[in-house]
Amino acid sequence: MTLRKIILSSLFVSLALVFNLIEGLLPFPMPGVKLGTANVFALSALVMMGTREAFMVTILRVFLALLITGNFFSFFCAITGGLLATVTMVLLYTKLEKYFSLSWISVAGAWAFNLGQTLVASFVVGDFRLMYYLLPLLVIGTISGWIVGKLAETLCIRLEHLK
Repeated sequence: MTLRKIILSSLFVSLALVFNLIEGLLPFPMPGVKLGTANVFALSALVMMGTREAFMVTILRVFLALLITGNFFSFFCAITGGLLATVTMVLLYTKLEKYFSLSWISVAGAWAFNLGQTLVASFVVGDFRLMYYLLPLLVIGTISGWIVGKLAETLCIRLEHLK
Protein backbone atom coordinates (compact mmCIF):
# COMPACT_ATOMS: atom_id res chain seq x y z
CA MET A 1 0.00 0.00 0.00
CA THR A 2 1.38 3.37 -0.98
CA LEU A 3 1.78 6.25 1.44
CA ARG A 4 -0.94 8.15 -0.45
CA LYS A 5 -3.40 5.28 0.06
CA ILE A 6 -2.50 5.00 3.75
CA ILE A 7 -3.07 8.71 4.31
CA LEU A 8 -6.31 8.83 2.30
CA SER A 9 -7.61 5.65 3.97
CA SER A 10 -6.81 7.07 7.40
CA LEU A 11 -8.62 10.28 6.52
CA PHE A 12 -11.66 8.33 5.31
CA VAL A 13 -11.72 6.11 8.43
CA SER A 14 -11.48 9.17 10.68
CA LEU A 15 -14.24 11.04 8.89
CA ALA A 16 -16.46 7.94 8.72
CA LEU A 17 -16.04 7.46 12.48
CA VAL A 18 -16.85 11.10 13.26
CA PHE A 19 -19.95 11.07 11.05
CA ASN A 20 -21.03 7.73 12.55
CA LEU A 21 -20.70 9.03 16.11
CA ILE A 22 -22.49 12.30 15.33
CA GLU A 23 -25.37 10.41 13.71
CA GLY A 24 -25.66 8.34 16.86
CA LEU A 25 -26.43 11.52 18.79
CA LEU A 26 -29.15 12.72 16.44
CA PRO A 27 -32.79 12.00 17.24
CA PHE A 28 -34.60 9.87 14.67
CA PRO A 29 -38.27 8.87 14.63
CA MET A 30 -37.49 5.13 14.64
CA PRO A 31 -34.85 3.12 16.52
CA GLY A 32 -31.96 1.88 14.40
CA VAL A 33 -32.45 4.56 11.75
CA LYS A 34 -29.39 6.51 10.66
CA LEU A 35 -28.62 8.52 7.58
CA GLY A 36 -25.60 6.38 6.76
CA THR A 37 -23.30 9.30 6.02
CA ALA A 38 -20.29 7.22 7.12
CA ASN A 39 -20.84 5.23 3.91
CA VAL A 40 -19.80 8.29 1.90
CA PHE A 41 -16.24 7.46 2.85
CA ALA A 42 -16.39 3.70 2.25
CA LEU A 43 -17.91 4.32 -1.19
CA SER A 44 -15.34 7.03 -1.95
CA ALA A 45 -12.56 4.66 -0.88
CA LEU A 46 -13.94 2.06 -3.28
CA VAL A 47 -14.00 4.49 -6.20
CA MET A 48 -10.66 6.17 -5.48
CA MET A 49 -8.56 3.29 -4.17
CA GLY A 50 -10.27 -0.06 -4.55
CA THR A 51 -12.02 -2.94 -2.85
CA ARG A 52 -9.54 -3.59 -0.05
CA GLU A 53 -9.61 0.02 1.09
CA ALA A 54 -13.44 0.15 1.03
CA PHE A 55 -13.57 -2.88 3.34
CA MET A 56 -10.84 -1.40 5.53
CA VAL A 57 -12.75 1.87 5.99
CA THR A 58 -15.94 -0.01 6.90
CA ILE A 59 -14.34 -2.49 9.29
CA LEU A 60 -12.10 0.01 11.08
CA ARG A 61 -14.94 2.49 11.46
CA VAL A 62 -17.18 -0.12 13.06
CA PHE A 63 -14.47 -1.45 15.40
CA LEU A 64 -13.43 2.05 16.48
CA ALA A 65 -17.08 2.94 17.15
CA LEU A 66 -17.32 -0.16 19.35
CA LEU A 67 -14.23 0.90 21.30
CA ILE A 68 -15.70 4.37 21.85
CA THR A 69 -19.32 3.44 22.61
CA GLY A 70 -18.98 -0.07 24.03
CA ASN A 71 -22.32 -0.96 22.44
CA PHE A 72 -22.03 -4.59 21.33
CA PHE A 73 -25.56 -4.81 19.94
CA SER A 74 -24.88 -1.82 17.71
CA PHE A 75 -21.52 -3.37 16.77
CA PHE A 76 -23.09 -6.65 15.61
CA CYS A 77 -25.73 -4.79 13.61
CA ALA A 78 -23.14 -2.44 12.10
CA ILE A 79 -20.52 -5.06 11.23
CA THR A 80 -23.09 -7.35 9.60
CA GLY A 81 -24.83 -4.52 7.76
CA GLY A 82 -21.57 -2.79 6.89
CA LEU A 83 -19.94 -5.88 5.42
CA LEU A 84 -23.08 -6.81 3.50
CA ALA A 85 -23.36 -3.24 2.19
CA THR A 86 -19.69 -3.13 1.19
CA VAL A 87 -19.89 -6.48 -0.59
CA THR A 88 -22.98 -5.25 -2.47
CA MET A 89 -21.38 -1.95 -3.46
CA VAL A 90 -18.12 -3.64 -4.49
CA LEU A 91 -19.94 -6.16 -6.70
CA LEU A 92 -22.10 -3.51 -8.35
CA TYR A 93 -19.22 -1.08 -8.81
CA THR A 94 -16.69 -3.59 -10.13
CA LYS A 95 -19.01 -5.78 -12.21
CA LEU A 96 -21.96 -3.60 -13.22
CA GLU A 97 -20.76 0.00 -12.98
CA LYS A 98 -21.89 0.80 -16.52
CA TYR A 99 -25.49 -0.05 -15.56
CA PHE A 100 -25.72 1.77 -12.23
CA SER A 101 -24.84 5.29 -11.11
CA LEU A 102 -22.92 5.75 -7.88
CA SER A 103 -26.16 6.87 -6.23
CA TRP A 104 -27.93 3.61 -7.13
CA ILE A 105 -24.91 1.61 -5.99
CA SER A 106 -25.16 3.47 -2.69
CA VAL A 107 -28.91 2.78 -2.46
CA ALA A 108 -28.24 -0.94 -2.96
CA GLY A 109 -25.62 -0.73 -0.21
CA ALA A 110 -28.13 0.97 2.10
CA TRP A 111 -30.68 -1.76 1.40
CA ALA A 112 -28.07 -4.45 2.11
CA PHE A 113 -27.12 -2.70 5.35
CA ASN A 114 -30.77 -2.52 6.41
CA LEU A 115 -31.24 -6.21 5.64
CA GLY A 116 -28.14 -7.15 7.63
CA GLN A 117 -28.99 -5.10 10.69
CA THR A 118 -32.60 -6.29 10.70
CA LEU A 119 -31.51 -9.93 10.47
CA VAL A 120 -29.13 -9.46 13.41
CA ALA A 121 -31.78 -7.68 15.49
CA SER A 122 -34.32 -10.43 14.70
CA PHE A 123 -31.84 -13.12 15.66
CA VAL A 124 -30.79 -11.42 18.91
CA VAL A 125 -34.37 -10.72 19.98
CA GLY A 126 -35.48 -14.14 18.79
CA ASP A 127 -38.47 -12.81 16.89
CA PHE A 128 -38.30 -12.70 13.12
CA ARG A 129 -41.43 -10.56 12.99
CA LEU A 130 -38.93 -7.71 13.33
CA MET A 131 -38.34 -8.24 9.62
CA TYR A 132 -41.49 -6.17 9.05
CA TYR A 133 -39.38 -3.26 10.27
CA LEU A 134 -37.36 -3.69 7.08
CA LEU A 135 -40.09 -2.06 4.95
CA PRO A 136 -39.81 1.48 6.38
CA LEU A 137 -36.03 1.06 6.62
CA LEU A 138 -35.85 0.37 2.87
CA VAL A 139 -37.80 3.55 2.12
CA ILE A 140 -35.52 5.62 4.34
CA GLY A 141 -32.50 3.75 2.94
CA THR A 142 -33.49 4.67 -0.60
CA ILE A 143 -33.55 8.37 0.19
CA SER A 144 -30.44 8.44 2.36
CA GLY A 145 -28.59 6.04 0.03
CA TRP A 146 -29.22 8.34 -2.91
CA ILE A 147 -27.91 11.35 -0.97
CA VAL A 148 -24.86 9.38 0.25
CA GLY A 149 -24.13 8.37 -3.35
CA LYS A 150 -24.30 11.98 -4.53
CA LEU A 151 -22.04 13.09 -1.67
CA ALA A 152 -19.52 10.33 -2.48
CA GLU A 153 -19.58 11.31 -6.14
CA THR A 154 -18.94 14.95 -5.22
CA LEU A 155 -16.13 14.00 -2.84
CA CYS A 156 -14.45 11.85 -5.49
CA ILE A 157 -14.64 14.68 -8.02
CA ARG A 158 -13.18 17.14 -5.49
CA LEU A 159 -10.35 14.74 -4.61
CA GLU A 160 -9.71 13.59 -8.19
CA HIS A 161 -6.32 15.28 -8.24
CA LEU A 162 -5.16 12.91 -5.47
CA LYS A 163 -5.45 9.92 -7.79
